[in-house]
Amino acid sequence: VRRRIEHFASRGAMDIEGLGEAVINQLVRQKLLGDVGDIYSLQAGALNELERMGEKSVSNLLGAVARSKSRPLWRLLFGLGILHVGVSAARALADHFPNLDAIKESSVEELQRIPDVGEVVGQSIHDFFREPHNLELIEKLRRAGLRFEAEEKKAGAGAPGFKATTWVITGTLSQSRDEIADLILARGGKVTGSVSKKTSFVLAGEEAGSKLEKAKKLGVRVLDEAEFRNLL
Repeated sequence: VRRRIEHFASRGAMDIEGLGEAVINQLVRQKLLGDVGDIYSLQAGALNELERMGEKSVSNLLGAVARSKSRPLWRLLFGLGILHVGVSAARALADHFPNLDAIKESSVEELQRIPDVGEVVGQSIHDFFREPHNLELIEKLRRAGLRFEAEEKKAGAGAPGFKATTWVITGTLSQSRDEIADLILARGGKVTGSVSKKTSFVLAGEEAGSKLEKAKKLGVRVLDEAEFRNLL
């Protein structure tokens, strides 16, 4: 339970600052958190009773919880901890479907046809939304007011060098991969998790590994961060 909540609150998922391991451990021990849906029922009174949680810390945490309700759909999908669903698959789902309910009700065949999802991940997603306790959690999150709708695609949106391109990000860069992916997506590009002949660019940072090697073998254009910034 603690690990699921930590994942949900992590920077790469719902980014709830202040909800770290020590606070989660206390909340789970005191039975104030039983699943990620309970995060949205936390009250100042109970939080004030925790060790090392002063008035300002409590206020900051509740503010972070409130802000997390407006996170994009892909972050929620990633945060749910569905087996095999990483950032790339979560983004692909949010790009393909209009809302979480459409994902929940989709067939396994439709899920498996989505790029960056495939057979194993598609089956895992389908199975997740057939478990009664997961459906109860989804309804709890709906009542809490989380964002279930995908972001609207702007007609004709795109920027030269990015529109209708497919990117893979690898290695260590000056920003997180999520932040860089957002820059690409905002300009009409797409970000995937694996290199193929359909990949337009590989953005390679320090200590880039097997993805860089595969890009070279396939003749995919590789950019370093300076070249990427120039393209931006």
